Amino acid sequence: MKIYSVKVLLESIVVPNPDLNKTFEETIRLVKAGSKDEIEQKVRDYFVDETYENALGGQTTWRFVTILDIFEVIDEFEEDIDFKEVYCRFLPFERLITASEVIELYSLEK
Repeated sequence: MKIYSVKVLLESIVVPNPDLNKTFEETIRLVKAGSKDEIEQKVRDYFVDETYENALGGQTTWRFVTILDIFEVIDEFEEDIDFKEVYCRFLPFERLITASEVIELYSLEK
């Protein structure tokens, strides 16, 4: 198995959303896979929608949007590193915005 660094974009969906805010999360995870071709399905299986009650009594759902980047890591690891997070940042907006606009605005696909 090879180890890959996979950059993923997640989207927060809040219902109700009285302030019309939008938050995305960019995260980089280490993923073990036999090849790059296996990664997309493995990532989709891992990042299933997660919904919880938020502080306002509504619902917040974190949803997988897209894989932004993949590259093979050549280091060797002794412990289990599958889906270990190595980087993350939240991208909050004070307006509704689409994932495509966020990717363009922050050049996330690079």
